[in-house]
Amino acid sequence: MKTPSIRRLLESLSQISYRTFLIVVSLVATSSFSYAGDLKVMAHESVSISQLNRSELRQIFTGHRQHWQNGKKITVFVLQDNNELHKQFCRDILQMFPYQLSRLWDQLTYSGQGVTPVRVSSYDALIEALESTEGAIGYGDKDDIVKLRRIEVEEK
Repeated sequence: MKTPSIRRLLESLSQISYRTFLIVVSLVATSSFSYAGDLKVMAHESVSISQLNRSELRQIFTGHRQHWQNGKKITVFVLQDNNELHKQFCRDILQMFPYQLSRLWDQLTYSGQGVTPVRVSSYDALIEALESTEGAIGYGDKDDIVKLRRIEVEEK
């Protein structure tokens, strides 16, 4: 009599475990790729560049390049380090971790050779800052932003 109930219990546990496994896998897959296809480097419409290679982009976002080719100052806007879009940008576009980027900014600031990017608290604030600041660069995940120029990132 105990054997059938144990068998049923084991079957129900295996079904629950299988379902839980599928749920966890789908959540991990969707959360880690939520911005992967949509993430774009965006700049103010006054920026005439439409393409940068990864090295040039790193120079800009690490503060080593502070002026556009026409001499205008580059203002970098980013979200907070713990923001998922910022993490995705660092990982997929710059190919570094947010903490590595923050350390580089700190070194630049403390050595007196530059200033850190402007950190904004929300996505809307990021887009507003990019739209209203000449020479600004940042990132976004929407195509319907009319006042911003999309910058293609070359693999190099």
